[in-house]
Amino acid sequence: MSTMIEEDEKTWLLGATDRCDSCAAEALVKVTGITGELLFCGHHYNKIMDDPAGYKKMMAFGITFLDEREKLEK
Repeated sequence: MSTMIEEDEKTWLLGATDRCDSCAAEALVKVTGITGELLFCGHHYNKIMDDPAGYKKMMAFGITFLDEREKLEK
């Protein structure tokens, strides 16, 4: 007798129609601040967060961060 283990399906909040503000790629990260929201593909989010000045600005702007980059791992 074998038992099948099912993974819980993750519900993604960002979809194919959500696009990066810097390019036309699918957005994987949404940063919400007091003055609005920013959408990023994984590449542009990493580029900003890897730069010390960009990181500082993002942390000053962002209130909530929705990071769905793990979609790329499947």
